[in-house]
Amino acid sequence: MLIKGWGRPGDRRFICLVCGKRMNDFGSNMEVCPECIHGRWEESRCRIAAIHAHSRSLLQLPLRPPRNPEGVSCNLCSHECRMAAGERGYCGIRTGDRTSMRLDGRSRARASYYYDPLPTNCVADWVCAGGTGSGYPLYANDRCGEVGFHNLAVFFEACNFNCLFCQNWQFKRPDHKQSEWHSIDALAAAVTPETSCICFFGGDPGPQIPYALRLSERVRRENPCKILRVCWETNGSLHPSWMKRMGKLSMDSGGCIKIDLKAWDPHMHKSLCGVDNRQVLENFELLAEWTHLRETPPLLIASTLLVPEYVGVKEVAQIASFIARLNPDIPYALLAFAPQFYLEDFPTTSRDQAEACLEAARRAGLRRVTLGNRHLIH
Repeated sequence: MLIKGWGRPGDRRFICLVCGKRMNDFGSNMEVCPECIHGRWEESRCRIAAIHAHSRSLLQLPLRPPRNPEGVSCNLCSHECRMAAGERGYCGIRTGDRTSMRLDGRSRARASYYYDPLPTNCVADWVCAGGTGSGYPLYANDRCGEVGFHNLAVFFEACNFNCLFCQNWQFKRPDHKQSEWHSIDALAAAVTPETSCICFFGGDPGPQIPYALRLSERVRRENPCKILRVCWETNGSLHPSWMKRMGKLSMDSGGCIKIDLKAWDPHMHKSLCGVDNRQVLENFELLAEWTHLRETPPLLIASTLLVPEYVGVKEVAQIASFIARLNPDIPYALLAFAPQFYLEDFPTTSRDQAEACLEAARRAGLRRVTLGNRHLIH
């Protein structure tokens, strides 16, 4: 095990602890089958909450968003934490101390960064300006992809979700050597003549969104004649006022916002991610209203990770129908699953599942659908 005590010992065959049905030879950490999550939620919810509490306790993170009536409030996301002095918020990035609330994720960020040569292998590369030349010459330096340029990739070490399949969970480990705090000056100096886009991801940009916005606005102001797109990969659970500011920056710069629609059913979403998806869907709908203002390159992109047994045809069909009702030309990427974090004993996505989900998304009316991480398909 990567962390002592990770998971639960014993029989690795998955027997649902709600209905008693034997499901398969993987997934024992989940404890609850998909059918019970959908149909027997009241019986399932306590077990699901215990799974998330167990995973967070091993990482020494708050088990739930703090609600101290005398604490200071954070308004960045749907959790709306209220933290006493020394008490950490659910995302783990700031505490209730006044200094932390003023600085952390605002004028300094817990992050790392690197230069990613373009075209790169990000989820949006099949439609974005850097990968395809979409929007040339206003938003791209070349008609066919920006060879010779790079993306300044900024990885934020904080997240307000608790996804049991997290692909970047290592930064949460208690023994992980955290990245340094970076000032806005430090990352602004990292923009070079070859930088044509900045991508904020993680973790998630949400817990440190004031910093990301201030940095983006500054470097664009300092480079008024340069193509410098601002892009995001996010779970989409920000307060709408922050999401609007993100949208405006990406719209003006030629960048894109990729939102992970991790599940459609709110119970499934809560089971896999620790929180429901109400704010995510509302924000996605908000940005979809802007998509007709700039068709090329697309402003908004959706993605879904195909978790075996849990996120399959049913979930994808409902997500795709939702997107198609908003705008059938919004690009949608289905991503093959790799076992990580609490779902370390799951298999990768099967070819049958991937092909069925692709067909379901197209049948729902979407015109731009792709499959990512194809090397993981078995």
